[in-house]
Amino acid sequence: MLRQTYFIVALTTFSFIYSQKKTFKCAEVYDAVKLIDKEKYDEGIAILRECEKKDPQDYTYPYEIALAYIRKEDYKSAISLLEKIKDYPNIDDYYFALLGNAYDYADNPEQAIKTYDEGLKKYPSSGKLYLERGVVFELEKKIEEAIESYQNGIKTEPAYPSNYYRVAKLFLNSNNILYGLVYGEIFLNLERTTSRSQEMSQLLYDGYKKAIKFKDKSTTVDFCQAFITIKKDSKPTDPLPFCLLYSGYFALATVDKKEINLENLSDIRRKALREYLKYKNNPSNVLLNYQKILDDNNLFNAYNYYLFQIGDQEAFNNWLINNKAEYEKFVGWYTKDTNILKIDKMNLYIADSIPK
Repeated sequence: MLRQTYFIVALTTFSFIYSQKKTFKCAEVYDAVKLIDKEKYDEGIAILRECEKKDPQDYTYPYEIALAYIRKEDYKSAISLLEKIKDYPNIDDYYFALLGNAYDYADNPEQAIKTYDEGLKKYPSSGKLYLERGVVFELEKKIEEAIESYQNGIKTEPAYPSNYYRVAKLFLNSNNILYGLVYGEIFLNLERTTSRSQEMSQLLYDGYKKAIKFKDKSTTVDFCQAFITIKKDSKPTDPLPFCLLYSGYFALATVDKKEINLENLSDIRRKALREYLKYKNNPSNVLLNYQKILDDNNLFNAYNYYLFQIGDQEAFNNWLINNKAEYEKFVGWYTKDTNILKIDKMNLYIADSIPK
């Protein structure tokens, strides 16, 4: 059921008729896609067959036919058709993603992985193929392989949001929550105002509440399972793992708190950031650098409320009533193209641990 649910959601992103900036020789292709969207598969396929006759060199038409087959759960026909057009000159990474998904949906995950790998040989910078590859591993309960694939997708296409989304959820469900918090926050900056971003807002808020435990005389911050290995040539100046270092500053920032709510979480994160930056005033972590820019512009508090608002919508709405000017200032800054979180292969973030 999990595999079926994922593909029902994923297939909505696979039709690219409307995203292509081209004029089709067969204008009826748009009518066909509308019919398929209405689950009138056979009618849509019939039109696409006629389009193939008019323009036999364009793989868009057989691709959309295969997508219709998958939606009507005729995976055998989809695979057969997609395999026949493998040598078309204008196929792209979406082709290999769809073929791989068809194999996986037909309960052949091994062939799905082979298909994604074949696609990656031709399109090594495709974050989408690494994503689909990771999903197969995840559904097969091969979590380490899934994380590796998602992170490879981040390395090759750092601004593609979906790999952050998937890997964040895995880490948030592990003993290394901090990495999920970082990946999830990066995702929220790359993909805003979607159902997935609302889900992630809740997950991040819950993640902080899960990791921080308040007792009468102490507070425990359980962000990661990290160990320090001392070797014969180790030096006191050797860098600590990010999670250990940041967790320490974060724990100190909770000293006067008794619970996690939007106000306290914002204050803790601001204090932890400032103390961490005293130690590393130019961190390589792209997210912390972005947080510093927000803090330098007196926007970090509003950013935190924005980020975690789904975690406590009533508290957010109450805060917004009394802090409308502060929030509008943040929104005005945050929505400018010049202020978006910019991630490339030179500054991307990759976690240094795998959840067990």
